[in-house]
Amino acid sequence: MQLAWLSLAIACTVAYHIVLKLTPAGANPLLSLLVTYAAVATLFGALLLAAPGAFEWRQEIRLLNWTAVALAVAIVGLDLGFLFLYRSGYAVSLGALVTQSAAALLLLFVGVAVFRERLSLANAVGLAMCIAGLWLVNRR
Repeated sequence: MQLAWLSLAIACTVAYHIVLKLTPAGANPLLSLLVTYAAVATLFGALLLAAPGAFEWRQEIRLLNWTAVALAVAIVGLDLGFLFLYRSGYAVSLGALVTQSAAALLLLFVGVAVFRERLSLANAVGLAMCIAGLWLVNRR
């Protein structure tokens, strides 16, 4: 099942970047994203109603915390960042590669410092390769 979810995440990441790159330059980015998230809310609402099993609204809402709002803020920043990155002429072939590699490097440090994750020698070699790759990709 992990492979199915991984495949979905990869396919949707590709679609995400292609759609953002193809979003008309003249379209108001805030309105475009507002329409996007209205559609997202509608789709999640439909999925929630169609999901099997009982659903207790009050109990489920009590289980939520600050992370739901923090994720919304992160997603807004992510969407605006990529939309304007592509509108500024950045190559779609490099946008995800550079941002994901840089994010992976930062998350590596967060994982070690905050979540007490351990790194292996292979992780250290991969880290060095990511840094070298970022340098190579961004050379002019």
